[in-house]
Amino acid sequence: MYRIINIETKLVIILFILLIILNLISLYFIIDLFSYDEIIGYLSNGDEKNCEPRKMSLLFFITSISNLLFASISLMSRLIDK
Repeated sequence: MYRIINIETKLVIILFILLIILNLISLYFIIDLFSYDEIIGYLSNGDEKNCEPRKMSLLFFITSISNLLFASISLMSRLIDK
């Protein structure tokens, strides 16, 4: 029984670290998205579709930062409880 709990604890810690790494990678791309002023898409009928990505990237940035905060706090609390 103790081995199963020990393996499960290690698996949870590894998944937390993986989640933090993936959030840091997504944060890199979100910060890169802040540098774009406008994104232009060309439709099949020849028209152009313009989009300003700043508002959407700000939403992604806030979501990613809060996700990093809660994942880091959860990981630290699990490591301190040991």
